[in-house]
Amino acid sequence: MQPRSMSHVALCVRDLDRSLHFYRDLLGFQVAQEGTESETNQHQRKIYEREEHKFRFVTLRYGKASDSPFGMNEDAPIVVLIAPIDVPPTGESIKVDQIGISHMGFWVKGLDAVYEDLKGKGVTFAAAPHVLGKTKAGTIRSAFIQDPDGILLQIDELVPAA
Repeated sequence: MQPRSMSHVALCVRDLDRSLHFYRDLLGFQVAQEGTESETNQHQRKIYEREEHKFRFVTLRYGKASDSPFGMNEDAPIVVLIAPIDVPPTGESIKVDQIGISHMGFWVKGLDAVYEDLKGKGVTFAAAPHVLGKTKAGTIRSAFIQDPDGILLQIDELVPAA
């Protein structure tokens, strides 16, 4: 396998409308698709804890749209939100030192301005902007935010060396 880029990240959330507000209205993702379990492929039933359940989903895209299905392409970050309708989801979000996907990261420009903007909108930060790493080539600055379910999102800025 030779991956070219990440296709998408799917997150199970407790309240789809609350999470949609966060990702769409606060972070700026665009809705590319909305649907229910009736639109999923029957071959996917085995990827759920409960095979027979109802859920809603929203596919969110950031960046330029394309003619591909749902605007998905190798240059557009995609986040899919999935929310069970009939039975609440099980489990809790995890931290970086626990097994599983602990967070996802996005590149931004102007991390300090992004931080101030999101903080002003009431977004919870687990870590304010800080230097993550520094080499001769430049510096990576990072901050961590939490979505409404406590899922960690890392926002990174690459600052080239002067």
